[in-house]
Amino acid sequence: MLPADENKYREDEELVRLALSGDDAAMAKLIAVAMPIAGAKAAAQQAKNNRLSAEDLVQEGMLGFLGALKTYSASKGTSFRTYAGACIGNRIISAVRLHNNTGNRTLTSAVPISDEADTFSAEQDPQNIMIEREKLEDFRRLFEGGLLSDFEKSVLECRLKGLSYSETAQKLGTGTKAVDNALARIRKKLRSSV
Repeated sequence: MLPADENKYREDEELVRLALSGDDAAMAKLIAVAMPIAGAKAAAQQAKNNRLSAEDLVQEGMLGFLGALKTYSASKGTSFRTYAGACIGNRIISAVRLHNNTGNRTLTSAVPISDEADTFSAEQDPQNIMIEREKLEDFRRLFEGGLLSDFEKSVLECRLKGLSYSETAQKLGTGTKAVDNALARIRKKLRSSV
């Protein structure tokens, strides 16, 4: 590993530690790293499956980023950027698969985020980057700031851990329809807060 790569690796580890302890500046730096990754991966998947909006896929990717932030371990020998990129990509692919599953068609189309399909490129201009940061900050406030009910937080946490609708329902002692409704409310709150 090159010395510059080693420094970036250590810097990312420190940012993850600080972000998890509530440091907003560290979180903003990590978001600035994750957002273009999510945008590029979402655009690639959206090009293959234009029934899903790029915005929905970016949001799924950022849920993957939050999951990566919670589960990252430097002791595994992987940089946070690599790990987060994999988590973001996997989350987006899972969303596409779930959407394409005809059994879940009504679940995935319950509350559309937007009628417009945004396009993203790996190299966005600074204004777009700032707008995306603000959107992610709004998402973080929604998740952490009390805008979600306890049940909605529980549902979101289960889904971030990769549990299916039925596994989430079973863990929370409710039905899959209640899980679906909670996720629809979360999307609606996210759309109105962004």
